[in-house]
Amino acid sequence: MRTRTILAIILALAFSTSAYAQLGDLKSIVKKAAKEVKKDDAKSDDAGQSDKSPLDVGKKSDAPKAAKGGSRPAAKKDADRKYPPGLSFATVLNGVKLLPKDGKFTLNHIQTAFLPEGCEGGFVVLRTADGKELYQWDWKPDHLKKPYTLLNVHNVVNLETGEKIAGHLDMAKPGKYVLDFYLPDEHYYTFPFTISKAGSDDPFGDGDAWLLDGDWEDCAYWFYPEADETKSLYWKVWLRHKGSGEADAKIKLEVKRDADGTLVCQNREDVSFRLKPDWVRYEFDMIFPPKGTSGGAYFKAKDLLATDGDYTLTIMVNDKPRGTWKFAVKGGKLNYTGRTLREKADPLTFIEGGRDAWWYTREEAKKASE
Repeated sequence: MRTRTILAIILALAFSTSAYAQLGDLKSIVKKAAKEVKKDDAKSDDAGQSDKSPLDVGKKSDAPKAAKGGSRPAAKKDADRKYPPGLSFATVLNGVKLLPKDGKFTLNHIQTAFLPEGCEGGFVVLRTADGKELYQWDWKPDHLKKPYTLLNVHNVVNLETGEKIAGHLDMAKPGKYVLDFYLPDEHYYTFPFTISKAGSDDPFGDGDAWLLDGDWEDCAYWFYPEADETKSLYWKVWLRHKGSGEADAKIKLEVKRDADGTLVCQNREDVSFRLKPDWVRYEFDMIFPPKGTSGGAYFKAKDLLATDGDYTLTIMVNDKPRGTWKFAVKGGKLNYTGRTLREKADPLTFIEGGRDAWWYTREEAKKASE
């Protein structure tokens, strides 16, 4: 409004006789008016920038790369927070998806735990392992039963082109990647994984398959509902066929007490499985070892917790080792260890299992990292 008023005065003076006689004064007025216009435009740009939310993504410049120095929020090192924000780890392993046939990638129904009060959203960035940013998901919270919140994605952007993406992303590219999870003011979780390709020599087969590798192979957990020891005990683990197509599988699971080698419990052996190239979580209800021709009785959580000591769980797939997990019962309780130790583990990789899941890492993975 101020700019239009000044321009009107200038025009009026330009067509007046007295103003014509005072051309020097008119030039001075024009210069002053031009300065005012420039000043108003600058104020308008600043106001527009200040209204932009950190979750808004449009042009490439709206999503600065981490390499530009501090453009992404840093992790908080606050030892006083007993329950920092994290992720429900089972929802991560279930929710990071890669379609084997075409390498299409998506994030599905991932849950955050202990979201700060009043937080209105955040974002997830997919990077290569060397830091190149590829995609960003913006999310808003859908609050579930405390302390969990569903990450409801409402916007996906290609950070290299600035274009918005609808549907799955094309990730048919072998390599090492990282998913970083952010609140507006904090980097609160990181999840590394690898994409590889498995080929098939069978001309009548299913062709190549794109595969995910990472914590799916190494992490599994004991579960009994509501942490009620009188309920059935389940072992939950992610399995797949590492190749194209599908494959029949005979799976044998055993738990032995380390002190004397006693077989404590096992899975049912008369169940068949058909594994796919993508990771699927399987649930095994435990039974007492069968005696003679009689079937094993249901094995409750209290049956395991009744005897303190160290235990070893092994899984065989088609008579080949799938993995070994060690755990302990102390004081009638399952132990926490490694990345499940609240207040000791790195919050960026802490495995959140809630009250009724006890997570353990495959021994073969531990030895490989030593």
